Amino acid sequence: MDALCWSDYLCPWCYVGLDRSALLRSLGVRVTTLPFELHPGIPPEGLSRSPKPERWAAIAAECAEVGLPFDPQSRTPNTRRVLELSEWVRRTHPNAHEPFEAAVFLAHFGKRQAIDDVGVLDDVLRGVGVHPQEAWDAVAGGEPSAWVDASMAMAKEAGVAGTPAWLLGDVETGLLVPGVQPRPLFERIVGRLQSRTP
Repeated sequence: MDALCWSDYLCPWCYVGLDRSALLRSLGVRVTTLPFELHPGIPPEGLSRSPKPERWAAIAAECAEVGLPFDPQSRTPNTRRVLELSEWVRRTHPNAHEPFEAAVFLAHFGKRQAIDDVGVLDDVLRGVGVHPQEAWDAVAGGEPSAWVDASMAMAKEAGVAGTPAWLLGDVETGLLVPGVQPRPLFERIVGRLQSRTP
């Protein structure tokens, strides 16, 4: 069984969603993570915001439950460039994409690093075995931007309104699971869908 997961690196629930995608993979589901620009209106320099304590508490509890470090910051970056970079990595270095995704999320939500900073992203790229200059040259060429736009169009067609969102099966007939649902729910859904597969 295949699944698509639309995600944005500025979304803390997408960070928790790493655990749900890992769970799906452990159940035999092939998960492909695709870019979804959640807040395209954020300026290139990012925004400083004061998060609501109760919101961070809920996310911190979820992260603690699945063993993800969580040290939130008040700055929200514009993620368009890192999403383009991520999609280029997925398409050209598929084995490096999962580690890249995890490292970017950890940098933002676990290490308080700026994931719109070239130096931070260069370190992530080198850490997963990808040459940074090759990646940035590709992004500058413009094709990864078109890939992000295509991913957004597909998400809209599938009925995705926010992140994270998983589509189990194909766009026309698959089951859309929005948000970080409890692990047992994912297990039940996969079990039911697998039982229907001839």
